Amino acid sequence: MDPLTSTERPSRAASRPNTTKRNRIPLSCTSCRIRKLRCDRQHPCHNCTARGVDKLCMYANGAGNAKRGRTTNGATSEIRSKSPITGWLRDEDLFYRSGTHWDSVLAELASLRLAEPRKLQNNGATFHDTRLAAAKGCPSGSPDELLTVMPSRSAADKLVETFFDPCCFLGPITCAIHYPTFMKEYEQHWRNPSSSPLSRLALLYAIFSVSISFLQNETDNYMGLSETLATLYHTKSGQCLARISTNKICVQTLQAMLTRSVFEFSLREEWGAGIIGTMGSIVRLAMRQGLHRDPSHFTNITPFQGEMRRRIWTTLAQYDILSSFHLGMPAAIHTADFDTKPPRNLLDTDLEESMIEVPPERPFTKDVPIGYMLTKDSILRVMRRVVELLNSTEPEVYEKVLRLDKDLLDVYTGIPEYLRLGSWDDARKESPFLIIQKIHIETLYHQAVSVLHRTYLRGARTDPTLRLSQQRCVDSSLILLKYQASIYREAQPGGCLSTIQGYSITPDSENFSLAAMVLCLHLHYVTGKAHDEGSRVCDRVRYIFQALEGSRDIWKDLVGGREETRKVALVLDTMLDLLRPKISLAHADLSSSALDQAPSNGYILSAGDAHFAEHGVTLNDDPSTYILQSHRAQDTNNAAAAQPNIDMTGFDWVRIHGLP
Repeated sequence: MDPLTSTERPSRAASRPNTTKRNRIPLSCTSCRIRKLRCDRQHPCHNCTARGVDKLCMYANGAGNAKRGRTTNGATSEIRSKSPITGWLRDEDLFYRSGTHWDSVLAELASLRLAEPRKLQNNGATFHDTRLAAAKGCPSGSPDELLTVMPSRSAADKLVETFFDPCCFLGPITCAIHYPTFMKEYEQHWRNPSSSPLSRLALLYAIFSVSISFLQNETDNYMGLSETLATLYHTKSGQCLARISTNKICVQTLQAMLTRSVFEFSLREEWGAGIIGTMGSIVRLAMRQGLHRDPSHFTNITPFQGEMRRRIWTTLAQYDILSSFHLGMPAAIHTADFDTKPPRNLLDTDLEESMIEVPPERPFTKDVPIGYMLTKDSILRVMRRVVELLNSTEPEVYEKVLRLDKDLLDVYTGIPEYLRLGSWDDARKESPFLIIQKIHIETLYHQAVSVLHRTYLRGARTDPTLRLSQQRCVDSSLILLKYQASIYREAQPGGCLSTIQGYSITPDSENFSLAAMVLCLHLHYVTGKAHDEGSRVCDRVRYIFQALEGSRDIWKDLVGGREETRKVALVLDTMLDLLRPKISLAHADLSSSALDQAPSNGYILSAGDAHFAEHGVTLNDDPSTYILQSHRAQDTNNAAAAQPNIDMTGFDWVRIHGLP
């Protein structure tokens, strides 16, 4: 019990008027809430009648007297207290945001007076997902109850096949589960289901829930109840885990928890907020199992066990940094806390429980699925250090930024050829899941570059030594918007991404919201200085503005019922309206769109020190330090020299960025 309960709190409560908190009663029927459909509140409602599931049309008691939920304030009222670092707090919820979250940029754009509070109101929408709520806090069922909803053998076989299908892209989780070992235990389960341990049941139900979530043509197989069944299996998986004692945690338990997190992340509850409550627990349990230390430190771990522990830890570390990055929070795993090496590039068939040593690595080709996870891991390990730098309470040293930038470039240039994203004409000849892998790697790199340099956009206006950061940040953000437009186009019927099965990357994902906000911030800084009325703004600025308009149109087209998407679209629309008078486009006669002017990829053709030398940065004999040599250092008193170099006159984009 809280020690303050019997002492301080009564006196405080006595001074406050008595208030009664009433929970909001849902107005829609349960089936419509699960499917996120508009309910006409009849019994049965139109949606349930059309699907032939009248019996599922149930309402909460007192729904007729329910009132709309309280709306939230707008973006301008949310920006109250900016942290000493790069984060900020929303007063009503006290949500911390670091510089990696898209709406943290709003703190720097507060002077734009984004919108009236009523424009950004929640309108009764909420980030909380009903399906996730149904799976949280569920009581643990009895052993018999846990088996009552087990699907038939044929249905289970189909779901397992979908989960491990190489063409069904589910990310690194499939690499964390050794397929031959799993299938052996799977057969044991069907021979005697009642003897299966709880960890095995938890993993099975977690796999079922994820597979159903990503099944195509689910209406034919599950009569439109795929979401309901997925939530049911997810709940059963949680009930199995709830019955496992903390002292009985094993590797299979961690596999089940990680698989459950895939389902929770797929709900896109505020782009990953659904796994906040579980990710920290998984990390601590994994550390308790010693997965954060490389297996080479232990003599009682077999080569097979050691390699699987590396795979599981790598999967967990990737989920941790990605969710932390997109939510603008410090990661649960710190670089200094683990020394586990990446797993080797091997097939599952290369690993056997009885092997006495791990085989040598295979070449990085598309025939070895784990190669994608390893390539992604090399970028995410640097991204973790970027997040740590941005969330650090210590003063930020620019030399560290340059070091991280070079490390990002090094891992980017080391991407295997088969995972490099070329032209979309070539991409159409490849399998959709391979295209998604390439896009994920590209977006991760450019997101890391963008947030690493974003805090120096303001300083680059007056300090020539920071213009490398300005250029890197703006270029990567433009590239991300170019990918957004390409994904939006290819996701349409007939596009090369229209048939993707599994976890995909959508044009309204968190990968592109931060890039749009960064470019708005850049234009805000660039156009902030007074210009003579009618003066010609450089083409570079107009290109960026047009790219933002295209991105805004995509966000508005994909709003649907998602509050976060609606908010991004509204903020972009408002900011572009405020920036438009400063950027005259009435007589612009541009030969190509802004997205075509964006660089197609990073500084891939500028290897090592040559990349920095072009921008006045040289690497000393001591590789731990950089010296920034500004060619305009003597002109700091010249106002013209202090202007941001945004026109990029004479810059060879084709040579540097490899434009097609």
